Amino acid sequence: MIYWNGCSFVRGMEVKNRPDDIFANIVSKHFNQAWYDTAKIGGSNDRIWRTTMDEMIRNPVNLAIIVWSGFNRFEFLDDFSIWRSAVWIRYKFDKNTLKVDESSEVHYHPNMRLRQWEGINNYAVHARSMRYNLVNSLNHMISTKYFLEAKGIPYLFYKMSDGQLDCALHTLDEQKLEGANNVWEVRHMKKDDYLKELPFLKDEGFYDMCKRKNVPFGPKDHPLEEGHQLMAEKIIGDIYDKKLDRLFV
Repeated sequence: MIYWNGCSFVRGMEVKNRPDDIFANIVSKHFNQAWYDTAKIGGSNDRIWRTTMDEMIRNPVNLAIIVWSGFNRFEFLDDFSIWRSAVWIRYKFDKNTLKVDESSEVHYHPNMRLRQWEGINNYAVHARSMRYNLVNSLNHMISTKYFLEAKGIPYLFYKMSDGQLDCALHTLDEQKLEGANNVWEVRHMKKDDYLKELPFLKDEGFYDMCKRKNVPFGPKDHPLEEGHQLMAEKIIGDIYDKKLDRLFV
């Protein structure tokens, strides 16, 4: 059994013949494995972290494969006890300063009260800086890595895209401060520390690979069948390279 998690890129949004032509099915079929996923359109790394731990405690599998999403998304639990994705419908930021533009806006779900949406939107723009979101996502990845290892579940990690990541990685080397009654410097992990823990971050993202290969994309900017075939071939190759195919004997 193979478990998959991620966002719309794992779900195969805009692929006409789902689930047959999405990479999760192509890879699983290649190894003659049953599979399931908890990927969600607009899903955040917060959600991937939460649902992977939940599923792998209750339903452990032979192999977990995660395609991590954009690190500026997040989730919240609404008044109806429904997990909601705070998905940007308009997102602008300065790639030099990483400052998020105030014209940016998260999705207004019909069940949300206006005051609640205003709070979520202001929190996303003014409180969850790109520097915070980066460290938060990377820490989710590291904790998921060690959680899966502790559970004895082999895994493969990939990136959905390099777009919001590459321009922010250098901020990991900035000095961070702790603030309470006063402010002081603290020791912390730097860029090289994170890359050592998460070497997949140096690999090309799914979206970026498809753009480089100039395969067709849908109107909503998702790779179509050719892109999913490319990703499937990459994952199949990695499974053989890491000798994970032995899990399915």
